[in-house]
Amino acid sequence: MANDSGGSYRLCQSLVKGLDILAALNRGSGASASIAELARATGLHRTTVKRLLETLRDAGYVEWDPATNLYRLSFRVHQLSYGYRDNVAITEVAWPMMRALSKAIVWPCSIVSLEGDEMIVRASTRSYSPLSFHPGMPGRRLPILTTAAGRAYLAYSPPEEQEAILDLLQGRSDEHAGLAADHRFVRTLIDQTRERGYALNQGEWSDEPKFGGVAVPLRFQDRAVSCLNVIFLSRGVKDEASLRKIVTHLFEAQKGIEERFALHKLQTG
Repeated sequence: MANDSGGSYRLCQSLVKGLDILAALNRGSGASASIAELARATGLHRTTVKRLLETLRDAGYVEWDPATNLYRLSFRVHQLSYGYRDNVAITEVAWPMMRALSKAIVWPCSIVSLEGDEMIVRASTRSYSPLSFHPGMPGRRLPILTTAAGRAYLAYSPPEEQEAILDLLQGRSDEHAGLAADHRFVRTLIDQTRERGYALNQGEWSDEPKFGGVAVPLRFQDRAVSCLNVIFLSRGVKDEASLRKIVTHLFEAQKGIEERFALHKLQTG
């Protein structure tokens, strides 16, 4: 352990190295990697990597697959960043149905919630989908007005929250400020989303022009808590029938998650 030059505490370098291991795993394909790959990624000796992995495994944050000899993140790592809030509870409730949804539609799905003037991915099935193009997605921030998740959340938020979100966006110094100030654009977006029952992005997000998205709100007591979002390569969902298949499964998952979350809230108070 090294001395802390800013005070009387001594720093625990093993903890820092363990967090580096978790971060490296999160960046890996399918949130998994071998000891050799993690050693290269972190600059740590293989023996150190092995010891830290086994410690994390014992604590429940990492799993080992004997068939591939790879280590991967476990679902417990979500507890490190989210805290015990509604979006955490709904993620835990939703996870089994998210896995089933991705199995049915093949494309990955995510739980996305509001944080400030952006949306943030809380959990994703990308590591379980063969059509995933973005490993390490949890924690990624998304704009509100040009993504399906952001549009779904805004459309199903109460009016006072909508106004607060739009005020925050108008204070930005980018293109989102102009969109938020365009009252006709915002009103049309909200009305169309509520009429369909889901939000749609067909390449409007400039960071991901080749991808589309469809999202539904996850509600409790008539307000959005989070959103369930499906991302797809636009050339892979070309017609209305393909989109309708995704939406049908998305609605089924939405219903199941909302019902189970309401029961969870009743049981936990």
